[in-house]
Amino acid sequence: MDRTPDRATHFPCPGDRIERDSVDRDSGVTDTTTDSDQTRALRREMVTALVNDGTLADDRWRDAFLTVPRHVLVPAYYQAGAHIDCDMDRQRWLELIYSDTTLVTQRRPDAVTSSGTMPSLVAMMLQALEVQDGHRVLQVGTGTGYTAALLCEWLGSAQVTSIDVDADLTAAARNRLRRCGYTPTVLTADGAHGDPERTPYDRIIATFAVASIPPAWIDQTRPGGIVLAPVFSGLAKLTVTSQGHAQGRFIGPGYFMRHRATPDAQTDGESVAEANERHWPQRTTELPASVYYDSDFRFMLDLTMPRLSHGNPGGARNDLILHAPDGSHAHVDAEGALTQSGPRRLWDDIEAIHQTWRCLGAPPRERFGLTVTPQHQTIWLDTPDSDHQWQVG
Repeated sequence: MDRTPDRATHFPCPGDRIERDSVDRDSGVTDTTTDSDQTRALRREMVTALVNDGTLADDRWRDAFLTVPRHVLVPAYYQAGAHIDCDMDRQRWLELIYSDTTLVTQRRPDAVTSSGTMPSLVAMMLQALEVQDGHRVLQVGTGTGYTAALLCEWLGSAQVTSIDVDADLTAAARNRLRRCGYTPTVLTADGAHGDPERTPYDRIIATFAVASIPPAWIDQTRPGGIVLAPVFSGLAKLTVTSQGHAQGRFIGPGYFMRHRATPDAQTDGESVAEANERHWPQRTTELPASVYYDSDFRFMLDLTMPRLSHGNPGGARNDLILHAPDGSHAHVDAEGALTQSGPRRLWDDIEAIHQTWRCLGAPPRERFGLTVTPQHQTIWLDTPDSDHQWQVG
C-alpha cells in the first residue's frame, strides 16, 4: 500500500456552498471532525447490514468499506431539496452518510449533476470488477471520490486513476482523498475518452450511464481485462477479447445519471423538444402507469425507447407523465385515463413494447448480453447468436 504512513484521523468539515450549488467547499472550513468512535461505529453498522443481506461477501472489500471514511468524501448533500452538512445537523448528516442511500451532492437549478452512489451498488460493482493485487484500474466518473478511495484501499493509490468532466468535482475529490491518505491520479476530462496516456488498464469501471460503450474503454483495456459500465439501465460486465472487441452480460440494474461530455451539458430530461401541438384522442389503457417502474421491463423500454423523461404529479407512481426527445407526451392517471400529444402516440408504442417483452417471456435484464466490435454494438437475448438482437450506439 502506498498511503501516507500516518493515516488521517482529523478531517475538516466543509460548511460552505460553492457557486454551482455543489454542497461542499474545501476552502471554507468552519468546523472539524474526527474519524471518531461514532463514525467508526456507523461504518460497522453499514458494513454489517451489507454483509447480512449478502451484498458484501468479499472479505477484502469488507475491510475496505470498514476503513474508508465516507463522511469525509461526502461532506454534504441535498435531501428533499434541503442542504445538509455537519455544521447544520451532525447526527442527521452522519446517519444518512452511513445509510444505504444515494445522496445528491451537486445540482443545477434544473438538474442533478452529481451524487454519491448508494454503498450497496458500489459494493456490488467493485466485487464484480474482480480486481487482483497489481491491477491498474481506471474509474470513470469521480464524483465524490468514494469509489476511488475504496479502490485505493485495496490496490494502492499508484494503481488507480479517476476521471471526471467537472473540474469542481475533481478538485474537491482530490483534496478530500488526500486528507484520507489516498493519492490516486485524478484527471479532469471527458471520461468517454478514457485515459490514453496511461494505458493499458486491467479494469475500467464507469459510474455514469451510456447508450453504448465508448470505443476508448475497450481499446484502453488489455485483452482479458474487464469493463464494467451502466448501459441504459443495466450494468454490463464485458471481457475484452482483442483490440476493439469485447463481450459479456448484464449482471443487474444500473441506474446512473447519463454521460456528460462537458460540465454544462444537458442531463436527464433536459433535451425534451417542445411538445407538438397535435393531440391524439383520449382513451383508457389497461397498462398501468406503474409498469414504468418494473425494473425488468424498464430495461427493455430503455433499450427500445431511450431518453424518456418522467414526472409524477403529486408524487404518486400510478400517475405518470412521460416525455420523449421528439416532443411526444403521454399522461396516464391512476384510473387509466390516457392523454397523448406530439408527433406520435407515445403510450401506444410503450404498450407494443410491453407486449413484445411479455411474448419473449418477460426476460429480466440478466438474460441480455452485449457484444462490442469496432463496427457494431449489439445487445442480444440469451445468446450472441439469438434471433432477438438490438443494435445500439
